[in-house]
Amino acid sequence: MTTPPTDRARTRQLSVHEFLTARGWHLDGESDPAEVRFADDVHAGWHYPATYGGQRINEVADTTPVPLQGCFTFGDEGEEVFSVTPAGNLRGSGCAEHDTQERCFPLTAEGAVDLTEIAPLLDTLEPRARALDPRELIECRYFGPCER
Repeated sequence: MTTPPTDRARTRQLSVHEFLTARGWHLDGESDPAEVRFADDVHAGWHYPATYGGQRINEVADTTPVPLQGCFTFGDEGEEVFSVTPAGNLRGSGCAEHDTQERCFPLTAEGAVDLTEIAPLLDTLEPRARALDPRELIECRYFGPCER
């Protein structure tokens, strides 16, 4: 007997939640990862609050650098994937070093997220996110690509 998709979705979401919160990440949005519809909520996901050394930054649409974040989303073929977006400037604004190229991870054949594949990426992205200076990112975005 196979596990119903709803049970798989709940298990998948809770395993990612436990993995990320154990690393110091916080839940975003109003949804509970134990709810099946969590993956369909555009505000649901996680962020790494130690981004920018833990500084709080005021939100200005399309200007404020984004924190390190992750969420369930849909890939090019409409399939569910888990996505990690590095801290930095969105959509190619600024230099390649400060750009946030989203990384999408397809679900395994069992319908899970392969956390052993994501862990090494986060081992690199978390210290980088902590060390980034938001002022430097904003200057990069508005005054041209850095010399890095």
